[in-house]
Amino acid sequence: MIKYRIAFDINGNDNGPMAAFFASLKFTTNNPEIEIILVGNTDEIKYDQEIPSNIKFILNKNKPSDIKNIRAIIKEDFSMNQAIDLVLNKEADAIVSSGDSGAYISLLTLKAKRIHGISRPAFMAEINTVKREKTLFLDIGANIIVKPEYLYEWAKLTNAFYKQMHGKNNPKLTILNIGTEEYKGPELLQESAKLIKQDSSINFIGFSEPRNLLKGDYDIAICDGYAGNLILKSYEGAIFTFRDLLKESIMKKLKYKLAALLLKGAFKDTMEVLDYRNAASGWVLGVNVLAIKNHGSSDQKSYETTLEKLKAAFENDLLNKLKEVANE
Repeated sequence: MIKYRIAFDINGNDNGPMAAFFASLKFTTNNPEIEIILVGNTDEIKYDQEIPSNIKFILNKNKPSDIKNIRAIIKEDFSMNQAIDLVLNKEADAIVSSGDSGAYISLLTLKAKRIHGISRPAFMAEINTVKREKTLFLDIGANIIVKPEYLYEWAKLTNAFYKQMHGKNNPKLTILNIGTEEYKGPELLQESAKLIKQDSSINFIGFSEPRNLLKGDYDIAICDGYAGNLILKSYEGAIFTFRDLLKESIMKKLKYKLAALLLKGAFKDTMEVLDYRNAASGWVLGVNVLAIKNHGSSDQKSYETTLEKLKAAFENDLLNKLKEVANE
């Protein structure tokens, strides 16, 4: 019996729909109670074996006329819009897309509407730390210009999210800043800190520097979307560079190659923590539906991680909890 349905916009991936399809194939095989509806150019999916009955296809080859003109494309019949409509019409319970970020969050905000009590939705990543735990990190690009109340509202949502999804009753929350001292940073961060401090339900530990993001010293890190996007992309770039440099160094000498063979398990464990694909998706936090945005370059593993996140959200009744907290 189908308990939940996921609308999956497969047109936004730079490399075509097969990564989304194979992730869906693996996921639906292991989770027969969840149905995935693939929306997009399904004609490009080539697979000659039996497909589980809990995978459905909706063919939609259409592209938006002007992705930057939200007022125009909100009425157009293209895959992202159609997937959102499936959720709004109660034909699906969540949505995934790798399409344009700006169009995605704008369409979700206009069509699904903001959760009551939330001024602006945000993109939120779940990042692996060296402690093998998750750090929630937002905003990673949705809002360039923000107000202190936005950061406070996001603090409330992420605090509830962490409790509900990761089982920690008193998660540590920080605001990312240029220093840890209370007097440092722009007025925006000073005023945001004052608002958050007044809420006794939030375990606010003050300011932290972005360099500690992967250490696991806190559970939630918030900032404006401009800073958040720069930080996230800087981390991704640094990890890619480290990986490439390590490979290059290993190949220089035979003894390095032999040592690498002995340390293969340690390298694999380390790279699993640093693998950006474990955080290659961002929650759209603050709208009235469960929605995740994946990178346009997402591969099968990235999508598998996303689908598992949505399964956990269903099981933990995440959306209703976020609505409840936002209205307190």
